Amino acid sequence: MRVLFSTLTAYGHFFQALPLAIAARDAGHEVVFATGEVRHGLLTELGLEVVAAGRETEELVAEAARTVGVPPPSEQKAPDRRAMELISKEFCRLAPKSYVDDLLPEFERRRPDLVVHASYNPGAGLAAKVAGIPALCHAFGRIRPAKDYLMVMSEEVLREYAATDLGLELPATYTTYLDHPYLDICPTSLQDPDFVAASGERRFEMRPVGFNPPGEVPDWVRSRSASRPLVYLTLGTESDNRVLEMMRAAIAGLSTLDVDVLVATPKLAGELGEVPDRVRVEPWVAQAELLGHVDLVVQHGGNGTTFGALGSGVPQLFLQNLPGPDQLLNAGMVCDAGAGARLRHEEITADAVAEAAKSLLGDPERIAAAKEIARQVADMPSPAEVARRLPDYT
Repeated sequence: MRVLFSTLTAYGHFFQALPLAIAARDAGHEVVFATGEVRHGLLTELGLEVVAAGRETEELVAEAARTVGVPPPSEQKAPDRRAMELISKEFCRLAPKSYVDDLLPEFERRRPDLVVHASYNPGAGLAAKVAGIPALCHAFGRIRPAKDYLMVMSEEVLREYAATDLGLELPATYTTYLDHPYLDICPTSLQDPDFVAASGERRFEMRPVGFNPPGEVPDWVRSRSASRPLVYLTLGTESDNRVLEMMRAAIAGLSTLDVDVLVATPKLAGELGEVPDRVRVEPWVAQAELLGHVDLVVQHGGNGTTFGALGSGVPQLFLQNLPGPDQLLNAGMVCDAGAGARLRHEEITADAVAEAAKSLLGDPERIAAAKEIARQVADMPSPAEVARRLPDYT
């Protein structure tokens, strides 16, 4: 069976779908991955056929800003809320349109039997609807509440575009998922209960499995003494100088504890300078494998790290640096489940990070809550199991 996967190019979206795509290939399916060219090198290395689809996020944001007549975010020291809403609204039209425009001709050339589109990439799902191809919506994380203002805004734009340009009528709620069967990587106990009730038998769980980007678990991690806890600190693959001071504060605080610290930061590894003893800085690590060695994850709340860590059974400390909605949602999800803590941007100091990390490492109740989430994750079907069932969805 020929299966076409499609995601946005952002790592947090792209990496989430790779485990199922690889499992589908290993199950004998013919797999093609449609996304921006910036990810084609890695996809080719993985042995997957690639198709260029969509446009880069930065390019779309810039065009959206020009269209609505406001400066793009990179040119604003303090982004204006109204300007960001205007940009976001226009982006919600441009992004799906770019995938529809690229994929419909591709479907005419080589029609797939099934399309698997990421939940934040409805364009690929819309193209499948126009072409009459069965489709699945692959989850990105915990969904935003149906009444969330960003959900309401983006879904209004999507419905208008689908009706005006494509002649499609989309569902009035949870529009982004296009009423396709939903592969949910969020355990039921952590998912929005209204969505669980509304999706019913069209929601299928799939275990969140992290994809290991280029890099390895350092030898010192494997050989270190287990007498001290290991703390993993990351502020995301794309973290840059805007979070440099926050990362320095976190390192300073964690280094006062009797722990070993691994800091993973591709863009800031050369900017941190000399770090305290028992702190190691790595540009890349095999995060999915590393999480099995750590005792605490300190992070920003990105979907890749949050959901990757759910299966590790360790608590999480969220450092919220002017976060986007997903980061706030993830922090709230884990903290409400009793498995984490968070510090907001204005609260982040070395002392505050040290105190919060020490509390999490010594709190049996939050450790037990993290282990219970990991048990639920282990009970979810693996990507390999779901890959074998893909023909059922056609």
